[in-house]
Amino acid sequence: MIMAVDAAPSSATNGHTNGFHKPAVATPSYSTPSTSATMLETFITSQDTLQSHKSGKPVVVDGQNLTIPSVVAAARHGARVALDDSHAIKSRMAKAENAIEDKLRTGKSVYGISTGFGGSADTRTSQHLALGKALLQHQHSGILPSFTHPGHVAEDKSEVTLPLSDPLNTLSMPESWVRAAMLIRMNSLIRGHSGVRWELLERMASILDNDITPLVPLRGSISASGDLSPLSYVAGTIFGNEQIRCYHGKRNGELPRQITSSRAALQAAGIEPLKLAAKEHLGLLNGTAFSAAVASLALNDAVHMGMLAQVLTAMGTEALVGTQGSHHPFIHAVARPHPGQVEAAKHIWDLLDGSKLAQLGEEKEITIEEDEGKLRQDRYPLRTAPQFIGPQLEDILHAWSVVTQECNTTTDNPLIDGETGHVHHGGNFQAMAVTNAMEKTRLALHHLGKILFAQSTELLNPAFNRGLPPSLAASDPSVNYHAKGLDIATAAYVSELGFLANPVSTHIQSAEMHNQAVNSLALISARATVQALDVLSLLTASYLYLVCQAVDLRAQQHELAQGVAQIINEELSNKFSAVSIASVQGPVFKAVMESYEVTSTMDALPRMMTAAAAATAPLVELLPESDLAGIKAFRSAVGSRSGELYTRLQGEYLRGERGAAPAAHLLGNTRPVYEFVRVQLGVKMHGIDNLNRFEEGWTGLTVGQNVSVIYEAIRDGKLQEVIATLWKH
Repeated sequence: MIMAVDAAPSSATNGHTNGFHKPAVATPSYSTPSTSATMLETFITSQDTLQSHKSGKPVVVDGQNLTIPSVVAAARHGARVALDDSHAIKSRMAKAENAIEDKLRTGKSVYGISTGFGGSADTRTSQHLALGKALLQHQHSGILPSFTHPGHVAEDKSEVTLPLSDPLNTLSMPESWVRAAMLIRMNSLIRGHSGVRWELLERMASILDNDITPLVPLRGSISASGDLSPLSYVAGTIFGNEQIRCYHGKRNGELPRQITSSRAALQAAGIEPLKLAAKEHLGLLNGTAFSAAVASLALNDAVHMGMLAQVLTAMGTEALVGTQGSHHPFIHAVARPHPGQVEAAKHIWDLLDGSKLAQLGEEKEITIEEDEGKLRQDRYPLRTAPQFIGPQLEDILHAWSVVTQECNTTTDNPLIDGETGHVHHGGNFQAMAVTNAMEKTRLALHHLGKILFAQSTELLNPAFNRGLPPSLAASDPSVNYHAKGLDIATAAYVSELGFLANPVSTHIQSAEMHNQAVNSLALISARATVQALDVLSLLTASYLYLVCQAVDLRAQQHELAQGVAQIINEELSNKFSAVSIASVQGPVFKAVMESYEVTSTMDALPRMMTAAAAATAPLVELLPESDLAGIKAFRSAVGSRSGELYTRLQGEYLRGERGAAPAAHLLGNTRPVYEFVRVQLGVKMHGIDNLNRFEEGWTGLTVGQNVSVIYEAIRDGKLQEVIATLWKH
């Protein structure tokens, strides 16, 4: 909690307690978010906040209450930004501004206004505005594509050398990052510790609301002393530097917007360039806004990935006909009550409620004679999911708390106490808090990817998937290797996640004449976290695609089992005496379906012939000798009829004759996610071309294109809205 402080110093202490002056400022209304909040509470609150902003509620900048979803709303969804123009806030800013003006008027020397910067702070000047411009000049050092430069004329070359990577995406930041950074910098400056004018904040708000976004170099910040270079491009835009480029104009879907000079962009929006005052050059640059911005955007999606991992684990349990009992509250809430573990177990338990695929409730006790020697427990990726996912939820939540606090802090240097006029020299620009938050978030994302990858590989492997075909082939596996490419791709994704999980902070180098001997690399770490989110989203989209295919196959298996049971009963009646049938029905069906489960690598007809042959043992054991002659005919009839049924069901499911979402009725509370993929996104069950032996050519989307549709729904937030509805009953 932020502690309350006295409004005025006592005479006895002369305004100091244990050597620390007690500043005469109003007690902030903001307090550090409690880390006891659950992932679900954080996620739902975030979604509600985001929706309110998308519905028109402005993002209020008051220096105290900026939230991560509000940052996302302004940065990614164009939410309107409103400055809190209350008397208390404007008065606090004015006092700090007046304190700076008083020092300049009386000839006082102030760091960054009359001195040089960093390792060059031993220089002195009274040319305050020229000094500020020199600050911006040396920080405008980032590399951007030359085609964005003023007056650039494309060369007419007979030979064109193709770039190794897209120049704009490789060298510049996405617009959302820059918009988020501008908002967070405004929220820091409005706290009244930087000595800048109210007019500066108004100009920044106008630039944001008119959708003008500076073109900012991707690299070049070590995030101590703050994100100097990236913020210099924001400052250059505010005063209309012709050399600073901006995105502006109408958005055209996913295509890049027009890039022009900042002055032209301001003029087109009717915004007058603002001449910066003495402290405003440094006040704009010296802060952690870009680090906090990218971290905020990353954490918003990281929370979603944490929730989605739990949903997918529940869906994976259904697809693998696993047990709800692994998530019983006694195991977690009583025996090992780590908060994240308890939360994950509860969510998975609740999501499985109502499922007709998973084994619900507590494990049923059986005798040794009844025990068939099969594995009594789910495999580790399902059974220990709460213990594995839970710590990742805790780390992400802690990072959320840290970055939320960072968005509501003053990270300038020097700091001005407007109440006393004191100038404080410190290091709030050192963004190691953000770095640590990003390092643990990125590692958590890797661990989430690791467990989903483990679940995915077991889903695809007939040795582990309890009767599903290899690679989830929905037609004969001899000519259908459906998910084998995804099996390989997901291994690549999780490997890259492992690389990205490595810490950035261990690579800190001394910089700037050894003045910045330690720094944070927070922006680099946040950028790496966004990369990790991209890769994890690829993996997660792949797994969601696969698990939807798997539950469709389970629905088909349910229908096949019902049909096989009927065929067995009919053929028993046709081939054997009535007195014998009752005793063999159950054992024969069990033998046939057990054989079916372990022969999933075979094509439909030979598979069912093999399964029918498994009926021989119980028939020989249980039938009277007079009926044994009919066994061969029985096996042949059951095998051929079951094979025909199997082939017919494959066609009916793949042609959509069971509807777009044929497994919906078998699922528990995960059903809306499955229906979102199948119905809203239109991703169909795979295998119709294989069933037709490609005689009708290649129809529909490729596997990768279908996964891409799911991936985009994860990245643009559509799936987040669906996940939120799972807990809004």
